[in-house]
Amino acid sequence: VIIDGYVNVTGRNSRPIPDGKGGYFIERIQSGTFRKAMKRAEEIKILLNHKWDRILGSTKTNLNLQEDKIGLRAHVETEDPEVVQAAKERRLRGWSFDILHPVEVRADGENGIPTRTITDMDMREVSLITNMRPWYEGTTVTAETRAGEKEETFEIRAEEFEPEYIGFEDKKNYDNSSLKKIIEKYGGNV
Repeated sequence: VIIDGYVNVTGRNSRPIPDGKGGYFIERIQSGTFRKAMKRAEEIKILLNHKWDRILGSTKTNLNLQEDKIGLRAHVETEDPEVVQAAKERRLRGWSFDILHPVEVRADGENGIPTRTITDMDMREVSLITNMRPWYEGTTVTAETRAGEKEETFEIRAEEFEPEYIGFEDKKNYDNSSLKKIIEKYGGNV
């Protein structure tokens, strides 16, 4: 399967990301940040779902990464059976990437959610995602089999305040009062 798409659109906000302290922040990657990270990296791996035991290749073999005016674009060819099957079943949900040693600028954002702009970082891997929602909405995946069967192009769009990232572990028994508090905290009416 030949896979092409944007890992990240620079300058575009992420979904709210948990900060590990009970709050959230919005993140964006500044234009040029990926270019700097790739210049320093000897090699960047491509993984499936951030799993280091599922390496699909690297920039030294079958992965081409390039930051253009839109963002970080990836192109990879793989014969990995799980990825080929996921592409055929349209289960490739987008891309993700790791951020190491970030240089960031913090600011107060909309509705009191802080914004973190990454201006420099190191990167070891990008991942094709099948089992989770990417933090960034502007990720795209186009997949094409070698036989020429064109798969659908799709873009992931997150819904604000979706329970999976508000911290409800058991979706069957969650308490709506937490969601209500978050909505009221940011000026909404319930």
